[in-house]
Amino acid sequence: MLTRRQYLASVGAGSVAVGAGCTGGGGGGTTLRLLDWNYVYADGILDDFERETGISVELQAAQSSAQNLSLLRSGRSDHDLVGLGNYAVPPAIEEGLLRPIDLEQVPAYDDILDVVKREYFRADGSVYGVPRSFGQTPLAINTDVVDDDVRSLRALFDDAYEGRIGGRDDARLQFLYERAAFGAEPLNPTDADAIDFETTRQRLASHVNLAAGLWSSGGESEQLLRSGEVAIQPVWNYVISSMQDSGDPVERVYPEEGTKAWFIQFCIPEGAENVEAAHRFVQEWHAGMGYDSLMAPSNIAVPNTRVFEENDVDPAAFGLDDPTRFIYEEPKPQSLIEQYAQVWSEAKSAAGT
Repeated sequence: MLTRRQYLASVGAGSVAVGAGCTGGGGGGTTLRLLDWNYVYADGILDDFERETGISVELQAAQSSAQNLSLLRSGRSDHDLVGLGNYAVPPAIEEGLLRPIDLEQVPAYDDILDVVKREYFRADGSVYGVPRSFGQTPLAINTDVVDDDVRSLRALFDDAYEGRIGGRDDARLQFLYERAAFGAEPLNPTDADAIDFETTRQRLASHVNLAAGLWSSGGESEQLLRSGEVAIQPVWNYVISSMQDSGDPVERVYPEEGTKAWFIQFCIPEGAENVEAAHRFVQEWHAGMGYDSLMAPSNIAVPNTRVFEENDVDPAAFGLDDPTRFIYEEPKPQSLIEQYAQVWSEAKSAAGT
């Protein structure tokens, strides 16, 4: 595989100075305060980073991008690096919560896949978010329970599968699935006038009535499938891989309407104290640390062409041979997000949840 040292050497000696002898906290006893999800960092990976760079890492466990964004808004964040979902980056930029990324300190950025370099991560010619991981949420089908050739998100709203459906307890995702399943346009509206909320509320209530369970974490989604309570549901790709590796009868299906995909960005808060260390961490992630920490053990892609090439990984294993198959939850106004949450809550109440 491509080591971090090999990557840094290949892009020029100048990049090595990012982590050594720089003002602003490149190393030498610096502590990087990181807000991100625990599962992203394999045992020992942060210790390895400290041994190599002299930068220690204090990891605060994130619960959701929405909560991370709320913490930034509150002014109580003292973090140097924060993970944000694609939908959370634009409001953070607009509200002045982030500082631009110095791409000269992250040469690996050039090799990040174009599909995740969203224009809304930019403002005034600067980049504010560096994609760290790309995930997908295909349909998981328990083939011992379901004999049908399920290929559509409409199955999540089909009476034929009553008591065998599951889904994530998340208003934004439920709206996305409902709109994709029934061909609503636009898929990601930014104006409430483009949405028939009453029809959506009825369809979501029907979905909840049909469901045997709703989940909030990858572990919960896996348990619903393993227990046999649920036989059809969208789940994170690594859950399917894990179950297949264990011999469970689970099929991965890319729905004909499109497979929900997501990506998380490294962002540097405006008030970060250790900016150089944050840049060094991002560079090291794409130079090899991310493969060792997340991609190899958890089957969640680091969206960088060099990572795939140097580790002899086929992009098809992560669905990236055909990026057009994916659908995304794009950024929306906060007022619309609040309406989504209200309607989803009403739908669950109407279904007696």
